[in-house]
Amino acid sequence: MRVGQARELIGQAVTDAVRSGFAAWFNDMDYQTHPALPPAFQAGSERAGHDASRVPEVPAARVESRITDGEPGVFFTYKVEYGAEPLVQLSVPRTWARQVAGAGWAVVDGLPVVDVLDWDDSVKPARPARVRTALICADFDAGMHGWRAHADNRTCRVAWTSEGTASLVVPWDEPVGA
Repeated sequence: MRVGQARELIGQAVTDAVRSGFAAWFNDMDYQTHPALPPAFQAGSERAGHDASRVPEVPAARVESRITDGEPGVFFTYKVEYGAEPLVQLSVPRTWARQVAGAGWAVVDGLPVVDVLDWDDSVKPARPARVRTALICADFDAGMHGWRAHADNRTCRVAWTSEGTASLVVPWDEPVGA
């Protein structure tokens, strides 16, 4: 897999996460029956961003990446009220193109991977055991922005099924004392 393909996969994963996050928030908050009032302060002019009575359309996310010598991460914030496409900015280590994108690990369990921190060498080829990723949070902010989403950078363990399916284990789901 090439870097461009990895960026496309990450863009689709983030877009899907935002769409499903908005839909889940809409359902959980019962906005179909009782929509929130539009935010009192509206920074952007896109009306769909302030309308809690329906889940807004989310265009495909654009992904940019740059090499960092610092900590890898994802910068992502999206507000429907501005009417622009979501922009995902990756800060990746020098090894990302080969070890992550090139090896097919750019998306694990539906989330972007910016670094593999530990490998499971018990299988060949080795697979990720711990990764740097970003959880995608999406909701309706009735106080200011309306429909919005952002990234929450995390280090997560990767759990594997016997069939080889990966799932990320978020820190708060780790067993205590493990």
